[in-house]
Amino acid sequence: MKNPQIFAPWWERHCDEFRALLFDIDGTLISGGHVLPGAVEIIARLRAEKFPFCLLTNDGNHSTEEKSRHMRKGGLEIAPEEIVSCGDALSLYVSGTGSEGQTFFVMGDLGNPDYAEKAGLMVTRDLKLIDLCAGVIVGEGIYDWQATINGVLNHFIRHPNHPMLVPNPDSYWPNGLKGEIGIGAGGKARFISGILDEMGLQIEPVYLGKPYEMIYRHTISVLCTRFGLPHELPMREVLMLGDSLKSDIRGARRLDLRSGLLLTGISTLEQASQARGECRPDFIFSSLL
Repeated sequence: MKNPQIFAPWWERHCDEFRALLFDIDGTLISGGHVLPGAVEIIARLRAEKFPFCLLTNDGNHSTEEKSRHMRKGGLEIAPEEIVSCGDALSLYVSGTGSEGQTFFVMGDLGNPDYAEKAGLMVTRDLKLIDLCAGVIVGEGIYDWQATINGVLNHFIRHPNHPMLVPNPDSYWPNGLKGEIGIGAGGKARFISGILDEMGLQIEPVYLGKPYEMIYRHTISVLCTRFGLPHELPMREVLMLGDSLKSDIRGARRLDLRSGLLLTGISTLEQASQARGECRPDFIFSSLL
């Protein structure tokens, strides 16, 4: 595998090969609340050239409005409509399953405004009401993990046919400039399903965000509508840039998008060099600038 390149000069040489650019956020443009070097300049250039781009994040704990404000505090101006979140896929799930109006128990947060409520669901976080719910949504943020996970485990023992929706499939996410991580909703969901599996109960989480196809197709549709691109846009003319082999790269390759790995988040050069199949990036970048 070739040595990593710097994205900005590489993009100067290769931008004519693409018609749209998708960015991950955490570990790609920001990390732990800090804007990564080059992010401001690259976004400014794309805007100046009216080049189609969109940000796609597995952060289901913050609404796109909250995520926009968070990045603005760090100096990166991104409008809410320039962001698609894994939480947005709840609307696709609800419309596809006819679940509108049903009540779901939510573990933790799903942004403000709440993605589940925006999707047409009723929500509760009261464990006393969990058995009145049609399913569980695994959110993130600060909450009583012990009481909530115990309550959810016992709910699925009593109601093994109820769905467990997971907007963010990630086990962990970058949370600082020194390699710190936070535990993702996907990690919690797999912990719960693993315990249930030991009990002989097969509860398969329903994953909605990257690397799953639903959120990618939705994002490309949003991008095409916003920029007036044809909805039959060839996937090979879209570049996905992110820091996660298992999320950003795998999802891009499943849809035949071109994929670029940034080594500014959770993936190392050694991991990238050893990656195979769906997790092997087309390009590797040491930094944005």
